[in-house]
Amino acid sequence: MNRFRSALSTLILVAISAAPSSGQPSPDRGAVACRDEIGPVAAKRLAAQCRDASPATHPPCNVVNPCAMMRDEIERSCRMFRASSPLPADLCAAGRGP
Repeated sequence: MNRFRSALSTLILVAISAAPSSGQPSPDRGAVACRDEIGPVAAKRLAAQCRDASPATHPPCNVVNPCAMMRDEIERSCRMFRASSPLPADLCAAGRGP
């Protein structure tokens, strides 16, 4: 029984240490965080636009993710809602920044 408890304790410690320390997702290994690519202010603006556009329950709209990932989510949402047009035209405009 003690061996089982010891193994279980070790497994729990490994699981806890492997979990992210913050509530924010971490970017893919090797990918540049959007806040590092375009700066924190522009990245926050892009993340907000992404959240406004995305119907996903857990969209990739976070400054620690690559900017391209958030832009792709905005484009995907615009394509998905093109027929019903609930999204603002400026959000779905081609070439829109940041």
